[in-house]
Amino acid sequence: MNAVEILANAEGHESFPLVIPAIAFAIIAAGFFTFLGLVTYSYKDVAARHRQKWSDASNHAAHH
Repeated sequence: MNAVEILANAEGHESFPLVIPAIAFAIIAAGFFTFLGLVTYSYKDVAARHRQKWSDASNHAAHH
C-alpha cells in the first residue's frame, strides 16, 4: 500500500456529497464564460466608431 491509499482509508474520513451534480458545475461555468464572451463581443469596434473624433482632435492639436 502506498501513502495515498493509507490516507484515503484512514478512519474519520468523511465524504461530503456535492450540492448539485458535478456536470452542473461545468454547465454553469460554460454559461458564465459564454456570457462574458458576449459582453466582450458587444464592445467590438467601439473605438472604430469614434475614429473620426480622435483623428480630428489629433489633427487640430498638430496645427498649433
